[in-house]
Amino acid sequence: MKPAASGGILLRLAESPLANEAELQDVLAAAKSAAVKTSAVHDKWRTVKLLAAAARCTLQAGRGTFALPLITTAFELSPPPFSQLTRLQYEVTETDRCEMAHLISSIAANTQEDDKEVTAIVCTSIMVWHTALATVDTSGSHPQTFLRFSHAVTHILTSLVVDEPALENWSTCWMYNVLAFAHCHKKREAVGFYLLREIHDEKRLSDLVPVDEWGFSCSTGVNICVRLGLRGSHVATMWKRFCASLYAEGSLVLREAQEEVCRHSSDAMSILQQAFQKETTHLQVDFRRPLALSINDVIALRDTVLDAKVCLTRKKFDLVRLASFLVIFESGESYLSSVDYPMASVSSVVALAQRQRYTDIAVEILQLGLRTNSNGNSFVVSGKELKLLFEHTISGDSGIQCSPHHIQSLYISAQEQQQQQQQQQHPNEPEMLLHEAIQNWSAFDMLRTLLFSETLEGLLPAAITLIRGDTKLAHQLLSDKVAPSFVLEGLSRTVISLVEEGDVPLARCFLPLLVGICVRMPSQAHLLLTLQAITSFVQSCSDDDDDDDGEWKALTAILLPLMPPRCAGATLTYQETKTTVIGRTFSKRCQVFDTLRSAVSASSSTYDYSQLQIILTADQKGVRLVRTSSINGITPWEKVLPVKEVLLEMVNRMRDIELRNRRHLDSFNSEEEFTTLEKIHNDDSIGEKPNDKRRVEWWEQRHALDRALGDVVKEMQSENIFGCWRLAMCGDLTYSCMMELQSMASELLQRCEAPLKHVEDVVMILMGLPFLKICHVFKDRLPFNPSHVNMESSCDLCNEIFLDIAQGLETELLNQGIIASLGDDDVTMVREMCLRTLRAIWNASFGEEKQNVEHLDLLQLTRSPVYLVLDNELHCLPFEAIDVFRCGNVSRVPTATFISLRSNGRSRSLGDGLTYCAIDPNGVMPKTSKRLLPVCQRNGWTVNSNGITSGKLRELYASQAKLYVYVGHGKGERFLNRQELYERFPDPINFPAVFLMGCSSAYMDSGPSFDCFGMPYAFLHAGCPLFMGCLWHVTDGEIDRLTKRLLMLISGDSCGDSCVRRPQTIGEALALVRQACKLPFLTGYATVLYGINLPLQSAIEE
Repeated sequence: MKPAASGGILLRLAESPLANEAELQDVLAAAKSAAVKTSAVHDKWRTVKLLAAAARCTLQAGRGTFALPLITTAFELSPPPFSQLTRLQYEVTETDRCEMAHLISSIAANTQEDDKEVTAIVCTSIMVWHTALATVDTSGSHPQTFLRFSHAVTHILTSLVVDEPALENWSTCWMYNVLAFAHCHKKREAVGFYLLREIHDEKRLSDLVPVDEWGFSCSTGVNICVRLGLRGSHVATMWKRFCASLYAEGSLVLREAQEEVCRHSSDAMSILQQAFQKETTHLQVDFRRPLALSINDVIALRDTVLDAKVCLTRKKFDLVRLASFLVIFESGESYLSSVDYPMASVSSVVALAQRQRYTDIAVEILQLGLRTNSNGNSFVVSGKELKLLFEHTISGDSGIQCSPHHIQSLYISAQEQQQQQQQQQHPNEPEMLLHEAIQNWSAFDMLRTLLFSETLEGLLPAAITLIRGDTKLAHQLLSDKVAPSFVLEGLSRTVISLVEEGDVPLARCFLPLLVGICVRMPSQAHLLLTLQAITSFVQSCSDDDDDDDGEWKALTAILLPLMPPRCAGATLTYQETKTTVIGRTFSKRCQVFDTLRSAVSASSSTYDYSQLQIILTADQKGVRLVRTSSINGITPWEKVLPVKEVLLEMVNRMRDIELRNRRHLDSFNSEEEFTTLEKIHNDDSIGEKPNDKRRVEWWEQRHALDRALGDVVKEMQSENIFGCWRLAMCGDLTYSCMMELQSMASELLQRCEAPLKHVEDVVMILMGLPFLKICHVFKDRLPFNPSHVNMESSCDLCNEIFLDIAQGLETELLNQGIIASLGDDDVTMVREMCLRTLRAIWNASFGEEKQNVEHLDLLQLTRSPVYLVLDNELHCLPFEAIDVFRCGNVSRVPTATFISLRSNGRSRSLGDGLTYCAIDPNGVMPKTSKRLLPVCQRNGWTVNSNGITSGKLRELYASQAKLYVYVGHGKGERFLNRQELYERFPDPINFPAVFLMGCSSAYMDSGPSFDCFGMPYAFLHAGCPLFMGCLWHVTDGEIDRLTKRLLMLISGDSCGDSCVRRPQTIGEALALVRQACKLPFLTGYATVLYGINLPLQSAIEE
């Protein structure tokens, strides 16, 4: 280019900024004139270079509006194809921009070595152009124009510049311009998403921004300009400010959105708070008490959880997610970033994301905190551990986190520490409570157990620790920002699991804490999880027969749509297994403890026994009897009787009798009548006294209730219910006798040409043959001697008894369809078999040498103990009063495996150790103390009377007692409460046998949707081998008389009752002392056994 006037102007202005519009027009005119006058490419590039220099000086002077025309004119005057770049300033399609960029790339690829100046001129010019656009105010109104231009610039730079140091310099300038544009025009969000799009090939967040939002169809892959541009120190400073500002804007969006959620959910939170503010986390007997929720309240809660306004959408997290991603991109492989966020702020956002169950977002934000402030820690668990929890939550990989082996190893560590503490304090200490075993777990162990456990074996220990354990750990978890969301999810799953296992009373204990977390941290996800737990509990109560007003059902109908569908292959619920499995809840609680430690050997051996399960079938008709025996060779027997409706009618009659009995006793419970009541109870004579009339009326009512109970027993024995199949309830005879009965049963069927499939049925009948006819039972005795039958000097009584029994056998064989018909020969054969059976069982029990005696009681045959496994709705029935059980060798057990799991330990008996007696500890029953204290004053017996002490179980253990006797009001839960017993590790070695001689101490609450719940199971769970208590309310005089005689028998004394032989077991002793009751059914058979029918030490010594 020749020096000319126009050239002089350009040279002069290239070294100084333009001052006004006139100078701008002069320069533009001079440049265009020079371009017209020359055709040389070199001269044209010189003009472009001078215009670019002038634009740069003008920009540096802060006059971007003048610089922009200069640089666009420079490209208009540049040689083709570079002159086409002027189109970048216009709204053309991205395809056009990409075509130009590819064209330039192809030219640059063919540029000769001496053309490097052209590359420098183009890069300088386009960077000046980019800077001008970034600073011109009008560019801020349409950020897409500038950002699309920026994208094209990066493509041009990476295409033309092959030298990395040079490209780094250009990238630094480009990055500075982009960040300056965001700062000057307050377009951080637009710039942030643009940068995300530029680097999306390194890590794409597809749900954060659509791929085609910016229309960048010509991406070259990893945009090196972004990474190289961040190497400059001044750019890094701007980047730090940009990301921090972007994060702050996002935090503000979240805060405002969460405040809106809180406003929309405030009414629902108030309803929950008011409904559960009086609820307790302690185990309550009246767990079916109504919730403080009206129908309108529940409708409001349901509508709130379905309202989109209480949901914080994922879109609200876009800015903080974007900031997090850009920070992590900048830090690259290094752990720390130059951007430093306060960990407390990061933890708040993580918590908010997890509160909505956006776990993937929580992970993204958490990575920001880990990279920017590794030394800070606002979490109760470390950031790395929390990230691990999140990642496993997303992947669903839970097996590694909380396997039974892992949970057991955590327990063993805590147990060793606890045992060391106990040894330092006292050698005779009860077992740990469940929460004591794991309260030393770390917060991380607690959270991962709550999150990933799929069964109650893992969930319950962690959950129970939150409401029972050391408040330090619970406070740590619940005061944290993130942990409460995990806790709430775990508690919700725990409640649902407990209900599915039939443990409804315990499920209610967790609702207050669950609601408290939800109210403190409201979100749609939290409210849904809370309502699902409440729905599960409400639904279980709606299935109860006591829901007379239908309130539970109404609540269930409203809330049930909120429950998630059950997964295919999920564990069957309690209701689904109720007709096949008895004591599921008891077994599950035992499994929870067994998972934490190896099973402890039981401390009682049971010898031979038989067991009978009585189960209500799923239909409305059947009652299934399942009999098994510990004797090898005896085949299990099963029979379904179509008597369910009649049996449940007896249950209802028993409930009515219990209610009348309680009302009768309560009517005399006022303070002014207490003295009179004592006199009524304790005066055995009814003579001519001033209160004779009242006393007579009182006893008439008691006898009326006693007769009503007797009628229930008669109905249970009748053909309407159990009939002849009650004989299956008899205990086994000796092994040889049972084998002989099986042989005789087969022979009888063969000789009658009857199907052999009835062998076991016939064995059941033959085994209980003496009970077939009870017309000759005198005060529960059946005097008989088989040698007296059909002899010359035959005994009329024995012949008559034999004839009745034989006729009864014939009748039952026909009635039960075992034999189609009986001819005369058949009758003779059946009677022969009957006599052979009576001789066999006589010899098995009394021996052949006893045949020379006059008579012995056929009802006192030596039989194995019988254990009843009752359907949870049948515990109120007086099975022990049925004739086959009156000999006393019967006890109830919670599960079909209870006895077999406790049959391998060392022998244990009653009367072989110390006894702890709590006689009237409330000090309100002086007559009881007067009657029983003398009996308890024995060597080695500890007596507590008229004194209430705390820590009763520790006191009991300190006494090393083998028997705990409580005589007083109610169940004695002020001293040993069921919550502690249920939640303490079972101790079958040291826990004593228990006599709880108070009103309704053995009462078992149960329903269609929950398992039995009461003091018997609580004590058995704690390791008690034997529990004795009262099924319903009793009078103090009657129960004191029974208790006194029982304690005398246990201690080896005579109680004055005549009997053929001394009782061998506690069950036989109880049967004997029942005879002392004036009200045999109302008092005598109110007293029942649960657990192992222990032998008496006095009988063992004899």
